[in-house]
Amino acid sequence: MHVTNNNVITLHYQLKDDNDVILDKSYDSDEPMVYLHGHRQMVRGFEAALEGAVVGEKRAFTVMPADGYGLRNMNNTQRIPLKYLKHEGKVTAGKTIAVNTESGIKHGTVLKVGKFNADVDMNRPLAGKNLHFETEIIAIRAATEDETTHGHVHGDHGCGH
Repeated sequence: MHVTNNNVITLHYQLKDDNDVILDKSYDSDEPMVYLHGHRQMVRGFEAALEGAVVGEKRAFTVMPADGYGLRNMNNTQRIPLKYLKHEGKVTAGKTIAVNTESGIKHGTVLKVGKFNADVDMNRPLAGKNLHFETEIIAIRAATEDETTHGHVHGDHGCGH
């Protein structure tokens, strides 16, 4: 069996930036990552790079911003009155916060905090970055009908929704 749409993929991975800084990893953990291939749970470039891989295969690849989290939009900042961020506790520069928007809750990073307002970068944290992955496929199985219908992997005890 190989990595293809509607298969549940279990893998270990490591993600680095252009400066060779580890941003995320599942190695050194008892919990590998599990996702449903072909259902947009992972960025497009990640899925494309793993297409056709088999159990035990290791792949190293780079996902460019266009196939990852997109380019950074320098104009994607908002000035938000602090009274609307009380639920976040103490708001400081660098903190990731949840912001209610017209299209639902979005996460942003606080750039600057003033007396009454906070300037928040609403770009995804990895937008505009090259993503350097090292992966190892641990297991592949066909997704169940419920998983493909719901678009995500179900745990040992079902879906939970």
